[in-house]
Amino acid sequence: MAAAPLLELKNLVVAYGGVEAIHGLSLSVAPGEIVTILGANGAGKSTTLMAISGLVRPKAGEIHFKGQRIDVLRSHEVVQLGVTQAPEGRRVFGPMTVEENLKLGAFTRRGQDLEPDLARVYELFPRLLERQKQMAGTLSGGEQQMLAIGRALMARPTLLLLDEPSLGLAPLLVKSIFATIKSINESGVTIILVEQNARAALKLANRGYVLDVGRLALEDRAERLLNNPQVRDAYLGAR
Repeated sequence: MAAAPLLELKNLVVAYGGVEAIHGLSLSVAPGEIVTILGANGAGKSTTLMAISGLVRPKAGEIHFKGQRIDVLRSHEVVQLGVTQAPEGRRVFGPMTVEENLKLGAFTRRGQDLEPDLARVYELFPRLLERQKQMAGTLSGGEQQMLAIGRALMARPTLLLLDEPSLGLAPLLVKSIFATIKSINESGVTIILVEQNARAALKLANRGYVLDVGRLALEDRAERLLNNPQVRDAYLGAR
């Protein structure tokens, strides 16, 4: 018998004012998977993640996590259930140190010992250990991306949402970030990955969904999408 989905979106509709950004989207994520969401700019990828996180309220439809409906919850309540996000653009707190940013990620765990979690983040990202007392605003783009992911891990998520983790990074650093994402997944964290680097995302993921102007255009195993002529022409470019 197949395992129940960890996350399920049912006929989700999200609108900004009178303009719908997501039109009846349904998708699911099984425990332990890496699922990637692909699409052009404006397809609704980031909006989907923000709806899951509780940062935008759906106009219609439902979102269920571990069998519980979460689209009616506030964002911090979603975090408490085990869903965290590393947002597009990193959004670190520049005037605060690396370690202060990381500890903010554990805001739902007040009173708990954070040292094992800090050690885990520093093991994943040794550069952050070197920079732990440095102001986050002075970090390079790659270091800020490491910090954004590390901050999201401090809440001990079951589901990690990653929005464009490779955006603006040099190719060698992209390779390192993707290797770390794989390691995080292998430690037991389920991941939804929104990523413009479609080829790298599909090589890493188990399954993928392709959005087209807020609607589901394709869904399949990642390796099948990687070899799908429609996906290849639209998102992968020349080999």
